[in-house]
Amino acid sequence: HRVVCHSHPTYTIAMNTVCPVDEKDFTHKLWQSNTECVVVFPDGVGVLPCMVCGTEAIGIATAEKMKDHRIVVWTNHGIYGTGKNLDEAFGLIETVEKTAMIYMLSLGHAVNIIPDEIIRGLANLWNLKMMEGVLDD
Repeated sequence: HRVVCHSHPTYTIAMNTVCPVDEKDFTHKLWQSNTECVVVFPDGVGVLPCMVCGTEAIGIATAEKMKDHRIVVWTNHGIYGTGKNLDEAFGLIETVEKTAMIYMLSLGHAVNIIPDEIIRGLANLWNLKMMEGVLDD
């Protein structure tokens, strides 16, 4: 990846204030809210707990998460996305943000979430290697 993009998307930050600091849970909630998500980020979303920004510690923790994920959420702060170019990195962030908005707008009222078998079907259709341990087996 040649581009790293960092931003402070409102709904993503809001979503991680109401969700546990658990990347599998966070990823699952996104995948259940928008069929595009598993296609755009089958590797899931890395999530870090609230940390002091601008420190070596958060940089090291982010780099470690980016070994397995192209997107890392800093709880209560923002998001990092990577890609071959700016469009790809920004596209990842934009997909998380619009889906976090859907999640937050429907919080506590969603009656139509995407079932795991549909998420699996999308992954199979696109031959995607999904983050393990997110879907119910």
